[in-house]
Amino acid sequence: MAYQPIPIVTEIPADDSDSIAVATRALPQCVSRIGFTKSIANNIDADWGTVVATGAGMTVNQTGGNLVITSGTTARSETIIRSNENWKGGVRLRVRNTLSQRIINQHFFVELVDVIGDGLTYNITSATSITVTIPSNPFTAENIGQSVYIGLFNGTGTFLSGRHPIVSISGNDVTFSVSGFAVGTGTCSLFGWNYYQLRYQGTTATNLDYDTQKRGYGSGFTTATINTTATPGHLAILTGNDLSSILSDQLVASGTAVAVTQRASRVENVPDDVSLRLQVRVLNLGTAPASSTTWTIGLISVANFANQDVVLQDVRPMTNANGLPVEIVRGVSQTVTGTVTANLGTNSILTPVGSTAQGASTYSSTISNATNSLTQIKSGATTVSTIHCSNTSATGRWLKIFNSLSASVTMGTTNANLNYFIPAGQSISINCGSFGIRFATGFTIAITAGIALNDNTSTGAVNEVVVSTTYF
Repeated sequence: MAYQPIPIVTEIPADDSDSIAVATRALPQCVSRIGFTKSIANNIDADWGTVVATGAGMTVNQTGGNLVITSGTTARSETIIRSNENWKGGVRLRVRNTLSQRIINQHFFVELVDVIGDGLTYNITSATSITVTIPSNPFTAENIGQSVYIGLFNGTGTFLSGRHPIVSISGNDVTFSVSGFAVGTGTCSLFGWNYYQLRYQGTTATNLDYDTQKRGYGSGFTTATINTTATPGHLAILTGNDLSSILSDQLVASGTAVAVTQRASRVENVPDDVSLRLQVRVLNLGTAPASSTTWTIGLISVANFANQDVVLQDVRPMTNANGLPVEIVRGVSQTVTGTVTANLGTNSILTPVGSTAQGASTYSSTISNATNSLTQIKSGATTVSTIHCSNTSATGRWLKIFNSLSASVTMGTTNANLNYFIPAGQSISINCGSFGIRFATGFTIAITAGIALNDNTSTGAVNEVVVSTTYF
């Protein structure tokens, strides 16, 4: 049922200052697959676990390849089934189960817990106080305020299994704060000082309560929305490792690709350094449930695993401006339906100037007139590759460029998008960059004698300036 992992050993020379690390691959992780193939009446397969107690009115059977538990209708009745094995460190729990109904006053738990003890003597001294005697008591005054589960009551008084805080310790006697109890004595179990816990309760088939606790401190239940616990059932996946725990689930049966959905998480109070045992538990609350529920568990698996640290040699430290290059070996494709619009922006293109993907360039030369020389070079989206200007006059001139059609430019009013000075008797080349300059609406130029973006000062003479461009 379980496979123990073999440690990985990498030999390193005694003088390791110049040694080169050797890549290794971890062997399969330790996985315990708990199945229910044996038909067993009123019990479970002893190879994987033990029925600690079967509550009044409840039944436990292995039948039809499943573990089947019926809840009965007896108030405060509780059944606990516990694994023989325990797990410590990184852990992944999977459980596939179906509930015949979801009603109030019933709780169904799948949990990984530490066990303090069974058959411990209790003494309920008041409605708010219970004292449990623990041989070789592990708790001290430092544990006051921490919480532990008390359950599996067998004796007199009024009680209910639940999580209760420690209020005082005297020798082997640990006193807990409770509520709604009545005086009595008997035996009980203590467990769950540390735990990962899944709880199905309430009337909604798509809800699951999730929590973790470490050394008596937990965050409290998170109610997660899940796939239904009705037929064909719910497959819960719980992982815990490296101070993090995640609850996920997936469909039991599907005609599409495997899709695991994260439902909730914890980043504190994660018991990843404690030995824990699998526990399956059914609890009826203080008010008797209206009818009996059948809980069918098809499979449970628990795997131990460890994160494997990887060091990349000769990689620069990463910053916001210097990311780690990653090669994607396998991509994920998604079919898109409907209309897809690609927005290239107003000043960007996807291929470098001169790329065959752009097609052939168009050439244009404009010679200035005696006014403003307003000229539309091209309408619509335009990428300009080169701009070269020559000024033969004795006075500097200004090249104005508009992301617009000429009909939309009113000289003296419309501001140019770009404005370049052409010195007297000189030539200039404007750097359009490797990807060119992108104009979304049109490419229009003008030549004036003034610097203002909306200048309309005439040059006063013809043939002073020539502007040559290439574009596509």
